[in-house]
Amino acid sequence: MENTSKLPQEILSAFEKRGIFENNIILFLKSDMDIEFKYADIYCVATSDTLAVLSGKHKVSAVKSSFGSNRKLSVNFEEYSYKEYDMKLLSDFACDMNISSGLFYAVYDGEKTGIFRFSMTIKNKVYIFLENVKNLAEKGNLSPDEIKSDNEELCCPKCGNRYTDPKRKLCPRCMDKTKLMKRLSVFFMKYKVFMLISILSLVMTTSLSALLPYIKGSVLYDEVLEEGGELYGKILYVVLLIVATKFLSVIASTVNGVVTSRISAKVVYDIKKTVFSSISRLSYGFFTSRQTGGLMTSVNDDANSIYYFFCDGLPYLIINVVQFAVITGIMISIHPLLTLAAFISVPVFLILYRGVLLLFDKMYAKNFSKRRSFNSLVTDILSGIRVVKAFAREEAEMNRFEKKSRDFAESNRKIGVLNSSIFPFINYIIHIGNFIVWAYGGWMVMQGSMDLGLLMTFVGYMGMIYQPLGFFSEISRWWAECINAIQRVFEILDSIPEVEESENPKSLDNPRGDIVFSHVSFGYDKTRKTLDDIDFSVNAGETVGIVGETGAGKSTLVNLLIRLYDVDEGKITIDGINVKDISFKDLHKSVAIVSQETYLFEGTILENIRYAKPEATDEEVFEAAKAADAHSFIIKYPDAYETLVGRGHKSLSGGECQRISIARALLKNPKILILDEATSAMDTGTERRIQKALTLMSRGRTTIMIAHRLSTLRDADRIVVIDNGKMPEYGTHLELLTKKGVYHNLYKLQAEALKSIGIE
Repeated sequence: MENTSKLPQEILSAFEKRGIFENNIILFLKSDMDIEFKYADIYCVATSDTLAVLSGKHKVSAVKSSFGSNRKLSVNFEEYSYKEYDMKLLSDFACDMNISSGLFYAVYDGEKTGIFRFSMTIKNKVYIFLENVKNLAEKGNLSPDEIKSDNEELCCPKCGNRYTDPKRKLCPRCMDKTKLMKRLSVFFMKYKVFMLISILSLVMTTSLSALLPYIKGSVLYDEVLEEGGELYGKILYVVLLIVATKFLSVIASTVNGVVTSRISAKVVYDIKKTVFSSISRLSYGFFTSRQTGGLMTSVNDDANSIYYFFCDGLPYLIINVVQFAVITGIMISIHPLLTLAAFISVPVFLILYRGVLLLFDKMYAKNFSKRRSFNSLVTDILSGIRVVKAFAREEAEMNRFEKKSRDFAESNRKIGVLNSSIFPFINYIIHIGNFIVWAYGGWMVMQGSMDLGLLMTFVGYMGMIYQPLGFFSEISRWWAECINAIQRVFEILDSIPEVEESENPKSLDNPRGDIVFSHVSFGYDKTRKTLDDIDFSVNAGETVGIVGETGAGKSTLVNLLIRLYDVDEGKITIDGINVKDISFKDLHKSVAIVSQETYLFEGTILENIRYAKPEATDEEVFEAAKAADAHSFIIKYPDAYETLVGRGHKSLSGGECQRISIARALLKNPKILILDEATSAMDTGTERRIQKALTLMSRGRTTIMIAHRLSTLRDADRIVVIDNGKMPEYGTHLELLTKKGVYHNLYKLQAEALKSIGIE
């Protein structure tokens, strides 16, 4: 039985009133929507005999204690409805998905009956509950070991916000910011010598800055300008002393700035390199769930935000912190009571500063979201500009651009307005103590209890103490943006690849090419199986075709073979070794794929073909291009193989790109060759020439061909038929035609289509 302790006591009591006791409950689920699409608290429980649904709403109220001062929370459940179904009369449990919700239903006493609805946020839990209910209805009872559970916590238990990555279990709102800084400090520890120089220059700058007010105040007024002073009349001496002190301070500050800039630049370079390296090691599924523009923002903008804080903000923050501590000590030694007056408004400043810091933290998080969305849209539009032009959607895309740009601009405006309005007010509050010091200090000078020079020295130090406080208020926005950037950087660094190499990978030095799919099942999410119990084998050197309707799961099959994803059930072996145990290097060296989705990198045609085998000679590249029927069109260009292709350079047709892609795969000379609609973008003549070349290239290697044109698979040793994720048929071309099943129907449809255009 499931752990019913998760059910509130008032819910258990409500079920017990209907004769359903806690010990009898085998399964339960809390949903969030009733049959009428109204949000509510829905509790569905199942016993071996009954499926019951209780609908209502938890209401929280505050109750005063007998003394009337303290409050405690009281939770009551207001019941809306209750329904009960006999498990023996229930069958065909299923879920219907709509745009933003789903319906859990079953056939009850011969009629389709809705049990409850649910929002997309709990879809995975509902589908797991669905599997368990099906098993319960079939077996009549379930042991605890037979019950599938969903232990994945999606939300932070402290604040309730959804985790960015459920596997990390880290909440950006609740996580300790100091831990982020400690982790980031690892990047700085590589440059200890530079950091030591920076600290020494900071100490020198702070010491000289602290000396200046004393020279300008007590020395100038009490020793130089006042008769009887030790330096009376020696104004030039004091001026030169001030100039020398200031010059040394500038030199120290310059050294600090240069050293800090070098450290920051190197650290940002290291961060960008580390982030990109982390992105590269992540699985293919990571990229399919994220927009390119958003990743570009994380790699570039976030690293720059960290750079600006550590290059322009942190050095001055350290200077001001040290300066604040030193000057405060000097002020206390001069006159404690005046120091207290100078700091009288600081508590108010600290309260406001903390509030502003939290506000900026939220605003910069939203600002990044707007910026990422805007960058993603621009990348999306520019990448798909051909489709935009073809469908005359320029105006619609302009409207989308204006909306995203307006949202981003509005976010920047709010930050700018807050920055311009609140900081002058905060600075005014800081300087309230300044007015009090002038009044009280001036009164003491008039009374003769304080020298004018000492007051001027104190006022000079007071100005220096307000400068750090003002800087602290300004740096709050830098800090907020930097912290948000650091969180996103570590989010990528901490992401766990869905497909990982085995700790002790096995080598595949001389692969034969034997492939076995053993009862393979896979789904891109927990709610639906894309492939279900696929079981077949390919002997070394054989050519196997894979056919099926669009979306049946053909490409998914080969994606599992090359481990873009890992199987959920079953296993795939090459030469008897599970692909999960083969090293990535050996697996990808042994397998080459030509996809219907071709991509050429920015560079020359020669570089694009050689991408599969960097050490290949020019002659090997030429031979691969000839085999792919690409050599003939390449040499027609003025620069031939040195023609620049990719974004911003020579534009090739779809068929030409595909032929270069085939040449790239052939150059690799793999033992296993996968052709995923490799000739789909070519005319019939070119296709026949390449098919002939591919037939020659297939000799001695295992070949898997995915094709919609069944005529291209006539010579395949065997054909795998995929239909709605299952494998209903497997055999030779003639065997499958004789069965008159799915393959026969597909072949018949294509033959009739060709006949209708005059091709027999």
